[in-house]
Amino acid sequence: MQATIERTAQVRPANIDQLISIVQREYPSARIRVTGRARTIRRQAELMAQRIRASRTEFLRTYRQTRHIEKMDRWLLRNPSASERETVDEFERLIEEARARGALVSNHLSNTARDISWPVGSHQQLDAIEARINELGASVLREPHAASGRHWHVDW
Repeated sequence: MQATIERTAQVRPANIDQLISIVQREYPSARIRVTGRARTIRRQAELMAQRIRASRTEFLRTYRQTRHIEKMDRWLLRNPSASERETVDEFERLIEEARARGALVSNHLSNTARDISWPVGSHQQLDAIEARINELGASVLREPHAASGRHWHVDW
């Protein structure tokens, strides 16, 4: 998984898609694919509802402790028999409320995040890929237990 000579250029990519293309080109054997792009508020609410309903612990580990995350958690604890639809409706409302007060809910909502397939490789190779993503100006959240399947969340 050697990086190409292009790697020596330290020019910041123009956008998240260009960054992912660079990493795909530099690490072809990692077989990185984009699995998630921009989302609507409704879709973000659906994914967050699925995650908390699958594992509250994983949900709280994935998302930063913010007011809207605490409200989502409290709502679900108070409404343990709520349907998935009711949960999504409430989470959508909470996301809209959070955004109205200027909170960052997810970079997927502003099209500055991508989910990518978990790269193929050893722990050292994965660490090298993550370091390269960081070097190019993004950050990685490894999500091994996501309700939608394990992946890396890359924030631009």
